[in-house]
Amino acid sequence: MTWTEKDLEELKKKGYKIDDIKSDNEKVAPKKKVVKVSLEKNTIVAILDSLKRNGHIDDFVAEHRFHDVRRFRFDWAVVSLKIAIEYEGIFSKKSRHTTVSGYSKDIEKYNLALTHGWKVLRYTAKNYMNLKNDLDKLLNINKNETT
Repeated sequence: MTWTEKDLEELKKKGYKIDDIKSDNEKVAPKKKVVKVSLEKNTIVAILDSLKRNGHIDDFVAEHRFHDVRRFRFDWAVVSLKIAIEYEGIFSKKSRHTTVSGYSKDIEKYNLALTHGWKVLRYTAKNYMNLKNDLDKLLNINKNETT
């Protein structure tokens, strides 16, 4: 079947996605990947980097799997101190954290972590800036020190 421009426009109006196909003699622009930058996540990593640089923590890892059987992972972890940091992405249109099953799995994960000796710090886009103060308290860092 051959589609006319009018047919394609009608389909677009109905909500169908139409991929434009170029003829052989037309140049096709390369696809560009859009990378979503999260200020909150970048800030959390910067705080952890600062604590590491200043010798307050040995190291931290992202996506740490803390249990041998369950596949649960922490967003970030200071493994040597058993401190986990979770960023709850509840403010996006589609978030696993806001469904009943997703929220229940998060609770199961946090309870399992607690029973294995982990301290889990949880943050959202509204309170992620509290991480620095919370870690300072957990690590007994003097407020007069600069990090």
